[in-house]
Amino acid sequence: MKYRLRIIMVLLFVCLVSVAGVRVPVYAETVRVVYVDGDINAANTSLVKRSLADAEAQGDAALIVSLDSSGGSREQAVKISDLLTGSAVPTIAYVSPRARSVAALVALSCRHIVMAPGGSIGASDTESAKDTEELKGKFGQVATTTGKNPRLIEAMTDKSLGYSNYAEPGQLLTLSDIQAKAVNLSDGTADSIDGVLHLYSLDNASVQDNRLSLKDMFFGILQNELARVLLVALLLSAFAVEIKTGGIGAGFGLAVISGALLLSSGDGTLADSLKLAALLVLGAVFVGIELITPTVGIFGFLGTVMIFASLFFILGSDMTALFELAGAVVCTVVFLAFVGSRLPQSRLLAKVTLKNRSTRESGYESQTDKSDYIGKTGTTLTPLRPAGTVRIDKKRVDAVSRGDYIDKDVPVRVIEAEGMRVVVETIESDT
Repeated sequence: MKYRLRIIMVLLFVCLVSVAGVRVPVYAETVRVVYVDGDINAANTSLVKRSLADAEAQGDAALIVSLDSSGGSREQAVKISDLLTGSAVPTIAYVSPRARSVAALVALSCRHIVMAPGGSIGASDTESAKDTEELKGKFGQVATTTGKNPRLIEAMTDKSLGYSNYAEPGQLLTLSDIQAKAVNLSDGTADSIDGVLHLYSLDNASVQDNRLSLKDMFFGILQNELARVLLVALLLSAFAVEIKTGGIGAGFGLAVISGALLLSSGDGTLADSLKLAALLVLGAVFVGIELITPTVGIFGFLGTVMIFASLFFILGSDMTALFELAGAVVCTVVFLAFVGSRLPQSRLLAKVTLKNRSTRESGYESQTDKSDYIGKTGTTLTPLRPAGTVRIDKKRVDAVSRGDYIDKDVPVRVIEAEGMRVVVETIESDT
């Protein structure tokens, strides 16, 4: 029994030694660093959105947003904020060296904040009281979501609040790296990305840098209000040109390209974009049905509503979208007024409109227009008492005198012609 126990103990010892000697492969964690420099704009939004998607797909340990910005677009800052607060990947803002105005909102939307030596964060001013309240509410919401002090954060947007020992009432709160650490807003100070990694025990992590790409800048241009107005105007103009020319040509291709660019510039999901694209196409089909088989305007009205509704939602379904859509309509009207008369006639509309006209050049004459008879001479075919018939240019014409009796076969001259009424007078003899 003792012998068996010794054998078992020896075997266990050998196993332990063997396991200790085996090197288990260690897979390094990946940390993604996003560099947001300069003004906050749509290109930065595209960059952050792309980086977060990559980080979630790759299972990154964290995403670091390296910030050096003094502000920019409030709308785009809010979009970036929503992306960061909704991220499943832990986010760290590295303020190097500043995050001022709406850039502060981006930094505060990360779960953790690290400041560079001499860095600063805060002071988000606005032009109106309404904007102040809206931004103050967003800052407060972000503070609650990320576990930061709402009172501290709101003092960065509302100068009337102040913050004890750091900002007097009437001043917006701005914090240095040391002050941010003192009020527990930041987790510490680091002079580089490596220093940030060290603070969170990620020294051995593999770092993946993400910077602005041509794709990000392209989508940033598409998000510009003027660009969106021009795209909508191009789409509407192309659609109108196709109706005018009656066929599928360059206008159709331009409409497809403009619509695709508009959809890709939006913030909705692929499913939402497909629904809006279907609504836009269906509206165009309804307008086409109205042109081919007129239905008292029902299909035309529904199609027009569908087209403008889809464009309104593609542009963001807010007041900005309404102004962009109105601007596009004005541009379209100006364009069509300039080139409309130069376009060829529509083969489609030619099938549903009356082309033949009864013109005088074609041998037709109006029964009511006899103004051409004025000054012409003829001969009475019947006595005028005062009405009768005269022959003018070998044609029988009903005529009247001025009240005088005119006998048959008397030369007369037309002195008035209005509607059906032709007035004649006798031609005095030279003898």
